Amino acid sequence: MSIAMDRLTAADRRVIIESLLTEPKPHKEDEIGGHCPFHKEETPGGAFFYNFEIDAAHCHSCGQDSDLVGIFNAVNGRDVADSDGCAEFVQRYCDGTLPVNRERKPRQKREWKPKQVGTPPKLWMEKAASFVEHSVERLQANPERLAELLTWGIDAETACKCRFGWNDRDKWPPVTSWGLPHELNDNDKEKKVWLPEGLVMPAVHDGQVVKLKIRRPDPVTPWGEDRKYWEVKGGANNLFHVYGSPASRIWVMMETERDAALVWKHVHALGIGAIGNGGAAKRPGGYVADILGRAKLILNALDFDQAGASNSYDFWEKEYPVSVRWPAPPSMGKDVGDAISNGLDIRQWVLDGLPGFIKRWMSRGNESVVAVPNKKQTVIPSPEKSWFEQVLDMLDNLPLWRDELASFRVQLQDNEFKLFMGGDGRPWVGVTDQSVLQDRIVMDALGAARKRFYEWRVLDEWIGESSLEDIVVGYFGDKLEVRG
Repeated sequence: MSIAMDRLTAADRRVIIESLLTEPKPHKEDEIGGHCPFHKEETPGGAFFYNFEIDAAHCHSCGQDSDLVGIFNAVNGRDVADSDGCAEFVQRYCDGTLPVNRERKPRQKREWKPKQVGTPPKLWMEKAASFVEHSVERLQANPERLAELLTWGIDAETACKCRFGWNDRDKWPPVTSWGLPHELNDNDKEKKVWLPEGLVMPAVHDGQVVKLKIRRPDPVTPWGEDRKYWEVKGGANNLFHVYGSPASRIWVMMETERDAALVWKHVHALGIGAIGNGGAAKRPGGYVADILGRAKLILNALDFDQAGASNSYDFWEKEYPVSVRWPAPPSMGKDVGDAISNGLDIRQWVLDGLPGFIKRWMSRGNESVVAVPNKKQTVIPSPEKSWFEQVLDMLDNLPLWRDELASFRVQLQDNEFKLFMGGDGRPWVGVTDQSVLQDRIVMDALGAARKRFYEWRVLDEWIGESSLEDIVVGYFGDKLEVRG
């Protein structure tokens, strides 16, 4: 932690920043704006903001980021990292004496809740997987299309890993052939699933294609609309494209899926993932909301325009306090796709956007790489964790369910019970030694374990009613031993 995070409350930090800045103004609940302390602004205000919840400041004009101690040093004419200034800050503010009233209104209770998102029909996912597989093969065999992708910064290897493909012509299979309900059009003929020509970008979850998005070379649809991007009928089109391990705790979020894949290419070695949400006004749901709910930081790189800014401050930084606004440098364009063609060093840009406390957290071995800008990447071996331990880490934001899962595992181990996956695709609690089935005490214990496993309860309002079975299927489904 920084000194201000370690020794002061958020309310303390707010009081101090208001005493240091010139013309401080509340920007939103957790943020204060004012004249930048690091450079002289031609039009003061509107570019510098300090988030007192996470002790992170950034000026969108000069590009400087810092914490509260760095701001204190700058205001007093010192270098941002001056150690004497740091000592003076501690002496002045960390002894319980603050410049003004430290009272603050409590944070309002969160009202927005993410929507649950179902998966597409099984046949749809099978057809989509086959379509993606053939599209990937076509793209990898097409030098012209690969060269075009490379102008956007995406090489053939990255395209393959993200399962990008190319559909060479429009296709119109009947809706029922993709597992969708039978529908008739105005001509009393069965409706079709439109698979247009273009760059195929699937959203994949647990190895299954759950959404298909296609970037079309000709944005005009057959019926005259202007649609550069097409979301294929039947997919879970309210999910985001996620590139990276679901266990990652740091995410860069942007609007286009192509840009997200590009960013992932440059930062996945740091343990950082990338998300394309498909539009500034889109909201997370399903497993995407779970992933973001576990995040330590969401680097918000929505487009540098009115929609990106308003959605960042009106939604993301209210509902996800770990979200930090970090668009591509405005001088290079409104988004990462524009900036890469103007020479943006993506890895360095992401590192520059990480607040100090995140860099320190990464350097303590929580990620595989120390994220220090302008220095050679240093690999730190992390202790290997079992998948069960990784799942417990994922459930940090659901402590009651995490503890329930850990306790249930102990119950299984103590009684020598085991979880199996049945032939019907549903898990069940069984025994490893069939001879104990005649023991009344063992059978009572087995019944209690099964009741606990299948019982639906509300342990956390965030996800509402759920069960251990539901959690196990979500995290361990493909790892359980299958028995008929």
